[in-house]
Amino acid sequence: MPKIEENQLFTVIIEWEVNPKYQQELINGLSNQIDTYFKDYDGFISASFHASEDGKRVINYAQWISKEAWSNSFQASGRNEVQTTNDEIIKNCEATTLKLNSYHVARVIENI
Repeated sequence: MPKIEENQLFTVIIEWEVNPKYQQELINGLSNQIDTYFKDYDGFISASFHASEDGKRVINYAQWISKEAWSNSFQASGRNEVQTTNDEIIKNCEATTLKLNSYHVARVIENI
């Protein structure tokens, strides 16, 4: 479950444009990669996938304990294999990466 707290954690948001007939396949493929390679990595908190209603976009909202933990995950053994598989998933789903940005939570409003 994502943790939404002000000035805590490191957040990466990736947006893909995808052929609507492959939207769920993109989500399944990339989430399997996270589940297999990143879920148990030190510093990983969560990853959420959001599917647009029109089927043309997928947003991945991922949280890490720090930017360093996220960066270090890319240095882990097998990283080239993971990236190659991710690239294949994206290509097979006729998707393109539109944006990859990092953020920190600046403000939270909750209904408690």
